[in-house]
This record gives sequence, C-alpha cells and structure tokens, in this order.
Amino acid sequence: MTGPVTSPTPARGPGGAPAPLGPVVLRFSALPEHVRIARLVTTSLARRAGLVGGDVEGVRLAVGEACGRAVQRSESAGAAELVEVTATSRGGELVVQVVDHAGDDGLETEEVAMLLMEGLADEVAVTAGPGGPGGTTRLTWRPSAASSSTTTSGT
Repeated sequence: MTGPVTSPTPARGPGGAPAPLGPVVLRFSALPEHVRIARLVTTSLARRAGLVGGDVEGVRLAVGEACGRAVQRSESAGAAELVEVTATSRGGELVVQVVDHAGDDGLETEEVAMLLMEGLADEVAVTAGPGGPGGTTRLTWRPSAASSSTTTSGT
C-alpha cells in the first residue's frame, strides 16, 4: 500500500521563506508538443517556490498560454529560433518569462489568451523581445496568505 501523493516541500531559506530558485532556462523548437514540457517544468518550480493548489494550476495554464502564443507567433513568422522560457523565484515570488523571436509579424496579442493569463497570474506584461523583434511575456505570481502558512494535521 502506498501513502498519499504529496507535493515537494519548498526549499526554505533564512527566516523560513522559500529559498531562491533559478534561473531555470528551457529552450525549445517552436512546436506545439514542446509546450507541455514547459508547463511541467514551471509547475514543478511553482511547487518548489511554495505556491500551492490553485496557484500551481494557474502557473500551468498561464505558462501553457504564453508558450502557445510564442509557438503560434514563431510558426506564423517562419522563425527558426528557439522559444526560451526562464523561471526564477525569490521570496516565494515566481517569475516566468517566455521569449520568441518572431519579429514584428503584425499578429495581435490574442485577447482570450491575455484575459486568461491576466486572470491566473498576479502580473502580466507583454513587450517587444530583446533587441526589438519578437515578443516577451512576463508572468508573476506572489505568495498568497494560504501559500505562506503551513497546514498541519494531527495524528
């Protein structure tokens, strides 16, 4: 018989706050099937950063939208460069940045994807990519009161 499945315990730094993590950088070809890998990696990092429950699911969904947007932009522009996902965590705050090199292809930011990301992350910023071309989507999650407290059960 196996025990209950538990999330990884967040790494703790001085004062009990989650220890800084990252940066963790993932680069992948702009193919839809690679988006799943980015979601899995960032979901694991969210747990290690101390996010819980709905916040972790929010990371999975929002990162999937941001990566899907980067893949779509890259495919539309015929860009061969890799999509880059960078995740860092400090003090329980998780920041995920997704960068494509699609250039200014005239694609508007999809309104539904933006609304979804804005509803899931504490902060969303979409800007031109490094050096001008491409796009950068930056998603930030801050620890909630529920994430900051530890739940214990009596035995």
